[in-house]
Amino acid sequence: MAEGSTQTNGRRPRWVAPAPCAGAPGDPIGLGPTRYAEENPNDLEAAALLRAFTAGNASLRQSQDAVNAAGADMVTRYHVARARIDDVNRFRAVGSVVEACEENDRIVRRHTRDGPEDRRRRLMPPKLLWVVLGVSALFDASFIGDLMQQIFDVDWRHPLYYFAYLPGIGIAVCLYAAGVALATHLFRRQDRLSRRRKVPRLNPAVALRRLFWDWRPGPLERREDDLPWSRLPGPVLAASLVLALLGVAALVRAQYAAEEFDSLAVFQPVFVVLLILLSVGAIAIKVQSHNPYADSSERARDKVSTAEKQAADLIGKARDAVAAHAKAWDALRSSISTATATAREVVEEACAVMLETRGRRTPRDRVDINLPLVWLAWPTENDAGPRADTQLPGLDLKLLDYATDVAERYEPKELDRHLQEAIDRLNGQFELDRRAADSQAGTRDEPGGVTDDEER
Repeated sequence: MAEGSTQTNGRRPRWVAPAPCAGAPGDPIGLGPTRYAEENPNDLEAAALLRAFTAGNASLRQSQDAVNAAGADMVTRYHVARARIDDVNRFRAVGSVVEACEENDRIVRRHTRDGPEDRRRRLMPPKLLWVVLGVSALFDASFIGDLMQQIFDVDWRHPLYYFAYLPGIGIAVCLYAAGVALATHLFRRQDRLSRRRKVPRLNPAVALRRLFWDWRPGPLERREDDLPWSRLPGPVLAASLVLALLGVAALVRAQYAAEEFDSLAVFQPVFVVLLILLSVGAIAIKVQSHNPYADSSERARDKVSTAEKQAADLIGKARDAVAAHAKAWDALRSSISTATATAREVVEEACAVMLETRGRRTPRDRVDINLPLVWLAWPTENDAGPRADTQLPGLDLKLLDYATDVAERYEPKELDRHLQEAIDRLNGQFELDRRAADSQAGTRDEPGGVTDDEER
């Protein structure tokens, strides 16, 4: 520094404060100018450290909101993930999978010994029935409706003109009901006869005896899993009445047409046969497509498929929830690490400035403070510990203890373990019944056939 001047125009000397030199270094530790001739490096560095710790703790307090928000989001996602895992466990406890698999395995065991012609095979697809039945219903409704309009003697302006189609629709419904009943009882009889081990001899005498006298030679028995007894007389009578009614209606309509046009008289049998054939075709398709074994097998497969879809949906939601929790947990740990690193940078930057100041200071002064380059707490002097009643400054990392405890308490590993256990137990239900079915299929006795006396 340049010393102040002491001579001013003949007056007595006056003291002038020294001014800093132009090339002197600036204040490296932020203490500002001093008026003292001597500086104490220990005090300067202690003040710089005190300001650094204060700034670091302020940074920790500012990061509290972000850390707390990340922790709250992580806890919320943890409970959502646990709820999704509980859904998987609840679905397993309800037993929908076990019920579906047991039913499907029971059907598989039932048809294990069906041979080359599986009893679950349909002769015709059920959808074909609705096509033929729809065509037959339209033809019957228009044919009988035209006949009823002629009987009522009304034109299109009268309401009875449109109500005349209702009998045709009713006959179509009766035709469908008769076809269902006939198909059901025909299949029962056919199934029972197909399981006979041998067919007895049949001659006219036996046929007449069975027809008029000895209808059922002996008592019949059925197992619990067999189809109910067949009762053909009722369905056959119902179908015959419906077909007879359609034939009479066709004959009457053909006669009306023959009276108007003599050339159509020869086609009367054709109209009758055509209408009856359409109805018989609908009944025949229903008989060929009816198969309760196929229906039960399809229902069982649908139940298993539904259970698999529900299980996959629940497992997928649980995995997504666990992944979301893991992502939130990573965000919490990142926010804690960021807050800690920011506070450490403040103290470490102050230590770096003090080291640079020590390197430029001449002569080398003895400094008794060890910088906190490892433990960011107040350094000790000459390896002497602090007094018991002294609270030394330092980074208050305890501000992050709650967030750290929350992160340790809700680690993703626990959820991953619970989810995997729930998935393994649920998948075990799909596999356990299948293994039981495979082990029982080889030891199950062949279903008993129908004896000779059970033919009826």
